[in-house]
Amino acid sequence: MQNFFQKIAAFMQGRYGMDSLNVFLLALDFILWFVNHFIFFRTAHLIIMLIEFGLFGWFIFRVLSRNITMRSKENRSFCKIYEPAKKRVQLLWRQFRERDTYRYLKCPSCKAQLRVRAIKGKHNVRCPKCGSEFEKKI
Repeated sequence: MQNFFQKIAAFMQGRYGMDSLNVFLLALDFILWFVNHFIFFRTAHLIIMLIEFGLFGWFIFRVLSRNITMRSKENRSFCKIYEPAKKRVQLLWRQFRERDTYRYLKCPSCKAQLRVRAIKGKHNVRCPKCGSEFEKKI
C-alpha cells in the first residue's frame, strides 16, 4: 500500500493539486449530482448531467495541470469573489444563531459591524473602530 502512495506522489510531482477553487468545483459537482439523482428533474436530467461532467472535467484538468502560475492566478481571482461572500454568509449565520441575545448594528460613520446585547430600550453605542458614539433603540 505504501508503494501505491509513493507512485501517486511521484505522479503528482510538478502538478498543481488542490486549492479552494477545486474544492468549490467538487462540492458544486456533488450538489448537482445529488439534485440530479434524488430530486428528479426529469426534463433537465441530461443538461444537469452534462454540466456535472463539465465541472468534473474542469476539476481534473486543474488538479493535473502543470501550468501552476495560471492555476494560481485563477484561484486568486476566484478567492477575490468567494472570500467576501463566504464572510457575509458566516456573518448571517452568526446573526441567526445569536438572534435572541445580540443585535448587529452598523456604525453610521465607518460602517463597521457592531454586536450589542439585545436589551430593550435606548442605548448609547460607541464604535471601537472609529470612536464615534450614537444612540440606538433596541
